[in-house]
Amino acid sequence: MAISLAKKGINKTGSNPIVGAIIVKNNRVIGKGFHSDFGGDHAEIVAIKDAESKGNSVKGSTLFVTLEPCCHTNKKTPPCVNAIISKGIKQVYFLEYDINPKVNGNGVKKLESNKIKVSQINLKNQLKEINRGFESIKINNRPFVTLKICTSLDSKIYTNQISNNSIGDEKQRKHANDIRKNYDAILVGINTIIKDNPKLNYRGKNIMVKQPTPIIMDSNLRIPIESNVLKNKSQKPIIFCATSAPEKKIKILESNKIIIIKLKKISPKNILKHLLRLNFQRLLVEGGGSVFSSFLKENLWDEMLIYYSKIFIGKSGLGLCDTMDELNKIKEKKIDKINKIGNSILVRIN
Repeated sequence: MAISLAKKGINKTGSNPIVGAIIVKNNRVIGKGFHSDFGGDHAEIVAIKDAESKGNSVKGSTLFVTLEPCCHTNKKTPPCVNAIISKGIKQVYFLEYDINPKVNGNGVKKLESNKIKVSQINLKNQLKEINRGFESIKINNRPFVTLKICTSLDSKIYTNQISNNSIGDEKQRKHANDIRKNYDAILVGINTIIKDNPKLNYRGKNIMVKQPTPIIMDSNLRIPIESNVLKNKSQKPIIFCATSAPEKKIKILESNKIIIIKLKKISPKNILKHLLRLNFQRLLVEGGGSVFSSFLKENLWDEMLIYYSKIFIGKSGLGLCDTMDELNKIKEKKIDKINKIGNSILVRIN
């Protein structure tokens, strides 16, 4: 149950980890919660407040939480260990140690020094994907990056007659869109905006999902003002442009609440630095081909999702990668899963 609760926080916690918690007393769940927004109460505190709002005392109860409770003080919220201790919770079960060096093991020590029994439960396979973004921030100092692309069986992504959006079938497109709900941001290049005019939003049935922020690489601000992505009221895009981009276009876009970030060099490395500062944890890169290649060249990716459609495009199509060097970097990774989605094959590499 705590893992399911934690998943509700995906795409909502900024640079904080995704955490779920439940409180059990007399073999009954009396409180539950998850960390739902950056700067807000952590999962343990939400669960305690939930229990008390229903008239339950948490004294003598057991806390199940997906991550080691925090103990550091230089943040927006008080340490969770203090609340656990003061409320008289007698036992804590957790799944993973917090990799933040300010916490790692120290939360457990603080609880144990206050005579609270603490035990780790090994369910790492179930937690594999939940905190990939948080771990990437702490280990790699950048958001977790997934490269997603749809291609023909001969690894072509589109021609003048066929756009990347129309290579797959309806089931594949629905699946590809559903993935978006797990990311803070979706990145594309300006050629994709001009050619496909995408909305870059999640269109599934889960209305509780926070829409990912569209990120656009557009050196010269060629983006048409009437583009669908600029009409998105729930999540305005961020556009990375060159320092030489026309000021008149910048003013027009900024008047529509579009965030413009000027860079001397528009590269994956520089973009990821800015996204880290803006508290993005997970980035989904959807192309096109040159953008896909740029992340491969700089080896700034963690996972790749390739949808292979049952069609052949031939010599007229644009290739998946620019050079063999980029393809060789893919070879260094491992195939994690292969699934059939409609009439397409999804290959997951990490």
